[in-house]
Amino acid sequence: MDAIDRTILGELIRDGRVSYRDLAARVSLSPTATAERVRRLVEAGVIDGFHAEINLAALGRPLQAFIDVRLSPGVDHGELEAGLLGLPAVLSGTHVTGRWDYTLTVACRDVAELDELVMALPRGHGVIESNTRLRLRELTGSGVEALCALVAPK
Repeated sequence: MDAIDRTILGELIRDGRVSYRDLAARVSLSPTATAERVRRLVEAGVIDGFHAEINLAALGRPLQAFIDVRLSPGVDHGELEAGLLGLPAVLSGTHVTGRWDYTLTVACRDVAELDELVMALPRGHGVIESNTRLRLRELTGSGVEALCALVAPK
């Protein structure tokens, strides 16, 4: 990976929808050469994909929360993961270290749906405790710049 690849990555982090023509102008290459570099970065696994940022409130799911889950010892994690990710409000789950075993990110229509979700946690799969925290707002900005700095040309 050279300086141009790093610049391309930084630009894609800032704006994943940038056209190849505009991206090419930013890195001083032709659109064809730029597209080829992006294709190689995808093939090399440096770029995992391109994703849309979804406004969950606009989809009728304005209440977002994090649910920490603790399991009893010896639980089959695969079965539990399938059960958790099968719940409609669960956006993602992360296996973590520390007191909790998983942190779920959820999006609900309202408090009643969140309550229903917490009550529906698959206790039959070994969930022995949970802790729910509401997402009030997300801070963004410096993380993107820090990530861009990681890929900045050296």
